[in-house]
Amino acid sequence: MERQQVALLHILISLSLQIIGPSFALNHFFIPEKEELFSECPDKPGFSFVDKLADLSRLNRKKDADGAVNISGNITMKWDVEPSSRIAVEVSVEKFEGGTWKPTVFKGGDRDFCKNFYDKNTIYYPFSTEHVINKQQVKDKCITTPGTVLVLEPFLLKILINFAVPLSPGRHKAVIIFSAFDKSGVKLPRDTCIEIVGEIVNI
Repeated sequence: MERQQVALLHILISLSLQIIGPSFALNHFFIPEKEELFSECPDKPGFSFVDKLADLSRLNRKKDADGAVNISGNITMKWDVEPSSRIAVEVSVEKFEGGTWKPTVFKGGDRDFCKNFYDKNTIYYPFSTEHVINKQQVKDKCITTPGTVLVLEPFLLKILINFAVPLSPGRHKAVIIFSAFDKSGVKLPRDTCIEIVGEIVNI
């Protein structure tokens, strides 16, 4: 079996960072607030949470003293969409200031997420998709085929980032929305929203 891999949660984090910023460098460290990484979206009533997208019960996550997260295990897809659906992703970053979440200039998206899911030329591939060891068996299924199991090799999730516009230290969150469209381009009522809350510190 060819060694390849994917961590949905690292993909989400890496994707959110790479599609809203043009460059990576070791100037900032993003420390996730939760060991399990994901939170529901309180500002998106009616949107599904990650538990509708995938079964993470066998995904092991353990944060170390430095704030990095050790990841291993597997992920089973369970999203109730047609395998042929086009998946779009929208990502925005907000900062917590004055007791409220405020939008930042960082916002972006990917209109055809599955097209690039296993592309080695994407910025996030070395940090996420690379870690799926059964990639050869599941590469045509993306995240749209319920029952698909993504088997991960153990790896350390440590997000070191830099943007053309400097980020200021403090509490931030990435708001990630997955939407599905049928073959005719009609949006399906399957929106899923996930937040990843954490602290950005300078290094």
